[in-house]
Order: sequence, then structure tokens, then C-alpha cells
Amino acid sequence: MSSTARFGRAPSSTAAEPVVVARQPIFDRAENVIGFELLSPLNRIADPRAASASVLVQSFADVGLDRLVGTYPAYVRVSREFLLAVRPLPLSPEAVVLEVDASAGDDILAAILRDAVADGFRIALDDFRHTPDSEALLRLASIVKIDVARMDGETLTGTVAALRGHGIALFASNVETRAEFEDCLALGFDGFQGRFFSEPARLTGSSAPTYRLRALSMLAARGDLSSFESLERVIVEDPGLSHKLVRLANSAFFGGRNPVGSIRQALMMLGSVAVRRWATLLVLAGVTDRPNHLLELGLSRARLCELLALRDEEAESERAFTVGLFSVVDALLRMPMPQLLEELPFDERTKGALTDHHGPEGRILAGVLAYESGDFGRCTTRGVSLLDIARAYRDALDWTTDAALQLA
Repeated sequence: MSSTARFGRAPSSTAAEPVVVARQPIFDRAENVIGFELLSPLNRIADPRAASASVLVQSFADVGLDRLVGTYPAYVRVSREFLLAVRPLPLSPEAVVLEVDASAGDDILAAILRDAVADGFRIALDDFRHTPDSEALLRLASIVKIDVARMDGETLTGTVAALRGHGIALFASNVETRAEFEDCLALGFDGFQGRFFSEPARLTGSSAPTYRLRALSMLAARGDLSSFESLERVIVEDPGLSHKLVRLANSAFFGGRNPVGSIRQALMMLGSVAVRRWATLLVLAGVTDRPNHLLELGLSRARLCELLALRDEEAESERAFTVGLFSVVDALLRMPMPQLLEELPFDERTKGALTDHHGPEGRILAGVLAYESGDFGRCTTRGVSLLDIARAYRDALDWTTDAALQLA
């Protein structure tokens, strides 16, 4: 049995053309996920009515809304043309928030949105800039999204102040750094989108988790350092980790294996590759003071990088999995990546992939990051097309959902 099959399900095969859709999380002030915006290159095609319809069909019928967002609301961009053509909307108001271009407002759009609100839909005004013409839409909106990357500090402060009296939630989009997030927190924003959450949070009055680093160092090591006996020694030192791996060996995730009588037997049934990977995941899952979505993001990236590496002759799938997973470990352990890598026995190829996106695995990680952010024009890499990524993304979401249940 291959290491990939032993560690999880192989990607599903389908004759249907894969759809290109990604999700971007939306967070509250405590960095809890409160929804996902659905992203697709079809949002930018010539016919905005067809674009909205295609994204909705892809998300609901082809991919499945549960697979994309679970129980969270989906924020879906809908064009003025789509809203004019499709009435009533064949969507659930409880599951969907309608995102409307704030600059497209007129009396006709306002009337359509008024009907949508009466049907129970929430309206989010996207890329908002305060003008006299925006008042009619503001009276209908529940949420206003402001692209903080497109405003200077003075304009942003004035816009937020002008909107505060309307009783609506303010979301900051394109928040790329922790410093920007903290500035937006101070301004009173309620929701946040961007890559800020995958940056390490600053430590205040606490030290780095040295025990976690020691375990990760042993589990991440290759060659003699990662022999089965070395792995076993690390695992048996942690009763909680031992218990979870034994339970995992007995789970349906690994095909409903027969019960085991010892830790060693359980580890042997899993195999050294699966033991190393799952033990690493369980160590990271034990970092209980960090948001769970960071670990889920790492799982998704790891699986997606692994699947894409199978299509790249220069890439190594196991290394790609490690690169995807460790791309969020700095945020999980609240340590800068260079400092973290000093403590881990990775070779220069893996380090270069993580820090500078060098090498085949680094190129794959860069493509995955671009896909996650909706930058679909920069996703492709050697041997991997946009449709390849879209197909693997679907499988990675499924695998992540199952894997997260095993880590609970």
C-alpha cells in the first residue's frame, strides 16, 4: 500500500470538467470564522449576469455548498444584471449573503434589493466608498465591506466615522498584515478578510512552546533521526499523543482495521510515513490557544500541495505535504518562520520552499496561496493547470473535513 493511500483517500476521479471556485474566510474581532466569500475567475468575465449565475451554479450544484463552507454563511457576489434577470432568487436567505458592487447603485437596484431584504436576505456592499448616491443602498445593507488597501489612513478613518451611525457591520477586506489588522481593530471594524491571520501573532509575556518544538523537530526529521524507534520514543513520552494515535489506528479513516493491543502495534499498522504525519498534526492540534482555522488551513494546504506534486515530475509529494503544513506552523506556534526553521532539521530545499517559494515544492505552495486568495492568473506552475488545482482543491476540502474530525 502506498504512503498516500495509507495516509488518506486518493483524489476522486470524475469525467466532468472541474469547476474553479475557492473560499476566503471572514473573521470576527476574536479571529473566529464567521463566513466564507466564494471566489471564482468567472467573477471577472465579460457578461456579469452569466458570471454570477456560473459561480452560483458551480458553488451550489457542482461543488456543493456544504463542502465549501460547511455551516457558515456563503458571501456570494451578485451583479446588478443577475439580480435583474433572476427573480425570485433560487437561494436560501439563511445560507447566503448577497454581495453587491457599491458603485452600481440606482433606483432599480435599490428596489430589487428591497425585495431581497423582505425575503430575508442580508446585503453586503462590496468595495464601499461613501458618496451621496450611496445612501439608498446603505439603508438596505447589513454589512459594508471596505478595501483598506485602497484607502489612506485619513480617508479610511473618515469613511468609518461616517458609517458608524447607520447601524451596520463594517468589514475590512485585503487586510494583509497583523499591523493592519490591529489598526482596523482600533477603528472598530467588525469583520476582516485577508492574509493577516496566517502571520505569527506577537508574543506578550510568554515564551515559545519549546516542548512542541522538540516534538516537531523529531517528527519532522528525516533519515536515521526519524527511524521508527525514534518516532516511537517521542510518541510514548506523551500519553495523550499515544492515546490519539492508537485510537486513530482503530478508526474508520484507516479502513476499519482490527483492534490493536499495544502502542507499537498501532504504530506499525499505521506505517512510519502516516505515523510521522499524524503525530505532527496531533502535536499542532494540541496548541489549543490558537484558532482552529489555522490548523484546518494547514491541513488543506498540505493535502493540496501533495496532490499537485503528484503531477509535477520534479516535486516530491511527501515534501510538498510538509511544506504546505508548515506554511502555517509559524502562526500556530507564534514564532517567525526563520526562527522556527532554525529549530527544525529541514534541509535547504524545504527551507527554501517555505521562506522564498524556491524549488518545485515552493512553486506549488505559491500556486496554492494564489488560488486561496482568488489570484487565479498566478496559480499555474510546471505540469499543473488551473483546472488541476480546482479538481485537487475539492478533494483537499473533503480530506481536511475528515482529517479534522480525527484530530478532535
